[in-house]
Amino acid sequence: PRSPPGNPVWSPVAIGCVLMAMIYATANVSGGNLNPAVTFSLGLIGHLRWVVVVRYWLAQFGAGILAALCAHALFSPDRPRSVTPIPPFTWEYAVTAEVIFTFLLCFVFNNCFASKRNNPREDANQFYAVAMGFATVAGGYAANRISGAAFNPAIAIGFFPHGGRGGG
Repeated sequence: PRSPPGNPVWSPVAIGCVLMAMIYATANVSGGNLNPAVTFSLGLIGHLRWVVVVRYWLAQFGAGILAALCAHALFSPDRPRSVTPIPPFTWEYAVTAEVIFTFLLCFVFNNCFASKRNNPREDANQFYAVAMGFATVAGGYAANRISGAAFNPAIAIGFFPHGGRGGG
């Protein structure tokens, strides 16, 4: 079996930087919310209508599955993995880590991007994606060895059908 490319110590930083760049790149198109959990939270706070939430979910979950298939074909055809807790941790620990850090991402996005008080239209901040990137880095280092640090249902579901492991 081949060894993984790159140094895994830097995976959370790389993933956080890519997320930051993708949020900035898609902010004018989709609002930069690329995570179904974030989209759900935007529906809960009334920032998105539920019909829009469902449309985003279709695109996000479809993209997650397509990305997982591409990643599997390009990087790990001979190394099947599964979306499971990282031993010695159990499902309870993995789910707890995923819920805590997915909530963190939703909380940061809602307060840095969607909040009218913290991000008024006439004086919009430009740090929202940096905050999301750093939240991802923090979660990646804290939970990577527990759950794989997906923090995104589209990643987890996308990697599940063929046995890939999501996250950093």
